[in-house]
Amino acid sequence: MSVPAHIASVRAITSGTAKDAESPSDVIHLPSTRPLGGHDSVVPALAEALIRQAPQLIEQLVELAAGRDVEHVQQLPPADIRRSLREHVLGFLRFLADKPVPADDPLTVPMAWGHHRAQEGVALESMLRVHRLATQLLWEKLFDEARARSPEVLQRLLDESGPVWDVLDSYSLALVKGYRSAELTARREDAARRDALFDALIEGRGVEPAVAAEARVTLGLPTRGRFVVVAVDADAGGSFRTLSAALPARSVQAVWRLRSDREIGVLELGRTALPRLVEWLSAGAGQRVGVSGEVDSLADIATAYHFAETALQTLRYGATGVAAFDDRLLEAFVVTSPNVAQRLTQRAFGHLLDCAPEERDVLLTTMDAWFRSGCSAAKAAQRLHCHRNTVLNRLRRVESLTGHSLDDDRHQLACQMALVAVNTLPLTSPPQSDTENM
Repeated sequence: MSVPAHIASVRAITSGTAKDAESPSDVIHLPSTRPLGGHDSVVPALAEALIRQAPQLIEQLVELAAGRDVEHVQQLPPADIRRSLREHVLGFLRFLADKPVPADDPLTVPMAWGHHRAQEGVALESMLRVHRLATQLLWEKLFDEARARSPEVLQRLLDESGPVWDVLDSYSLALVKGYRSAELTARREDAARRDALFDALIEGRGVEPAVAAEARVTLGLPTRGRFVVVAVDADAGGSFRTLSAALPARSVQAVWRLRSDREIGVLELGRTALPRLVEWLSAGAGQRVGVSGEVDSLADIATAYHFAETALQTLRYGATGVAAFDDRLLEAFVVTSPNVAQRLTQRAFGHLLDCAPEERDVLLTTMDAWFRSGCSAAKAAQRLHCHRNTVLNRLRRVESLTGHSLDDDRHQLACQMALVAVNTLPLTSPPQSDTENM
């Protein structure tokens, strides 16, 4: 792959306009006025003399790198190594000689090669070792060329050494800048690939062998296992980081993704019991979390995601906590059919819903306690800390308002489901039907 292919993108980084550039302060510049090009400077003439020796310099650099066992020099094609060294050396010397440079910016070449080497998987330290060898060799050759001319020229080179080393240092920084930009781009591309694969799973494409195979490699998820999906209400201040901190290390494998107002997690439980997971997640105070039931393959992640979202919706507005789908199946029926649930509530409770809030709440609480006590007025009275007759009087009031006897088994079942609806959905008028919303 030729470095010129990188020039356009790297030029944007050099100018500080690329998205990968961290901030304007990170932009690298060589001396803008080229102080080495003054009338009294000896450096341009020395650099021009070295340009004519470029082929020999490149071979010496290759031998130096090979002798130091620089890893990527031994692994990459020799022609590629020579081309990169030639462009580095000539770019540096042309700048010192006050001659035109590629792309009007001498830093374009080292940044492009840093970018390219990162894409090849070359270690940064290996790349910098070659640069240090080149720096050492070029300075020695400048020194030798000056000494061969006269002691005066040598002294003037030493006097001007500061700017020369500044240029060499800028080249080193440019190499690193190009390398880091490639790393950042790779991380972003990897994150985008992971997000796309995660979305494919929760959208039902885990049934595709190719998607399942990539999930094993990219997300580290097995094709079969004990999976649950966790949905966290991000709008309510929820964060998977808090939940992840509650999970003991290596107990549960988790992959997370932010989608709109949700933090979604696909968890492989390993040997962890689901109730234990819910207990750990409940340690994150102040969050709204829905947990699906278990599924045993990536092909079922979409179903688990639906269960987790449904479980989250069973938490009343403003309430916090962890809702496990398998523990809230009745509530799940309610939230998945809110129109039917509210219609059932109206039919079961009738005029009871028209009472003042204080009386309505007392009657509903009494009825709930009665059902939870096995329809025993005495046991319900103990729960409510009141007299048995008080419970009976309230139940008669309920029958009067609803127009149905609580001895009717079917009416009892309707009332029990209506109580679930009341405790799950807000007590408002029934929502419009789908046809009315169209």
